This record gives sequence, C-alpha cells and structure tokens, in this order.
Amino acid sequence: MSEINKLDNKQCPFDSEQYKVKVNDTVAPVGSYPWAMIQVYLGKKVYRSNWNFPVEYTRLAGVPDDSPYIEKYNSGNSTHWQPTQKDMLACDWNLMDCLLSFDLTSGTEISSYFGNVGWGYISERLVGWPRTMGALNISPNNEIDITEITSFSWGERSNTFYINTSTKQDKESYQNVGFLFQNKELRVIVNNESYNLGKAQLGHHEGDGPYDYEFSYQNSEAQKLGALLQQMQQTGQIKLFCLNWVDK
Repeated sequence: MSEINKLDNKQCPFDSEQYKVKVNDTVAPVGSYPWAMIQVYLGKKVYRSNWNFPVEYTRLAGVPDDSPYIEKYNSGNSTHWQPTQKDMLACDWNLMDCLLSFDLTSGTEISSYFGNVGWGYISERLVGWPRTMGALNISPNNEIDITEITSFSWGERSNTFYINTSTKQDKESYQNVGFLFQNKELRVIVNNESYNLGKAQLGHHEGDGPYDYEFSYQNSEAQKLGALLQQMQQTGQIKLFCLNWVDK
C-alpha cells in the first residue's frame, strides 16, 4: 500500500467539498494545510502540533524587499521551507498567536517590607513597594480575562518569578484565569526565545482586591527570564512579551 493511503489521525480526509467557498463558510477547514498557508500569506505564523512550539514555525519571508518565500524557523535558525507529503495531508496545523502580550520596560527596586530586590515591572499598588518600578502596557488584543498586570518581576532574594494580575470583575473570569495559570504550562516568548515557566503556584496572597491573583514560579527557566529583566534594566530596552498557555 502506498504511503498516501496510510492516513493517521493527524491527516485530513481528502474531501474536495470542504475546500469550496460557501456562503458564511471558510475557504479551507481550520487546521488543514490549505488553511495554514492562507494564514501564512496573511502574515501570520503557523506550526504543527508535534513541532517545538513556540520556537518552531513557518512564516512568509522576503517581503517587501525580496522575492517572497515560506521560511521555517527553529530555535534561532531559519531556512527555506518545502512541505512534506505528511505536512500537506496533516490536519493539526495551529495558528501561533499570543493570548496575552505587552510591552515592558524593566526597572529595579527594593521592597520596603521584605528587602527583596525586584527586577521588571511592579505597580505601586502592591504592598511593600514604595513606587512603580518599570512600565508595562498590555496590548489591546488580549484574549484572556486579565484587565491589569500589577507585577511581572523577578525577586532576587526569594529566587522567584511573580505575576500579579487583576481579572474582569466577575466570578467566572476570575476562575478562568486561575485555572489557566495553575493547570496549563506558561510559555513566555521574547525576541523569538521561549521560556517555559510551567504551571504556577498560587502566591502567599491573592492581591489586594477580590479579583486579584499572585502567581509564582521557581525553576531554571524562571531564573533565565529574571536574568533577561536584569539585562533589560541595564540597557533600557523595551521588549514585547508574548504569553501562551499549553497543555503539555
């Protein structure tokens, strides 16, 4: 039997009717190779489920200064990409998008309560911090129920990465955000580098309001991200942070 007939559960059934334009319908089934290429030509990044998300993906390159081509990017290396037969029959293509993104200017401060040296962004709303440290601006296309980030910081003395948030003012939104942080693994992407922080621990307090959280991470990836915030504070660079949560 030829390889083309050996379809696995990641491959699309070859039904031409699915690819025809219909009223109130998409051109191609979501997750299929044709759908993925449409996304690429719209300027978006896509990846397959077994790729090393979020540092392995394809995108459109060579625009506008060169001849356009599809590029495969993988952990800092980029090459011209040609799909395999499995890629073209696959039905596990995903859109690489940020559930939450923001621009961050890193600062540094010492907590008046705990003596912990902080790096990154901390709002003066948080207990023990005399003034706002750094700056953080959430992008308007935020796809989760977070309305404010009051801390995205590394604590040097506690060796802990902190993310403090406020959610929409309803119980469902609050529970959704808590579930996301504690049950899925957080990937933080900066300059095409990915930091796998894993699942969060609920902090010692949940913030100063009924819909506030404090999440914390203690691992080597969190430490690396903390080192980046220290470097950013020293250079004064502003960087875009992209946050995604995955099931792995």
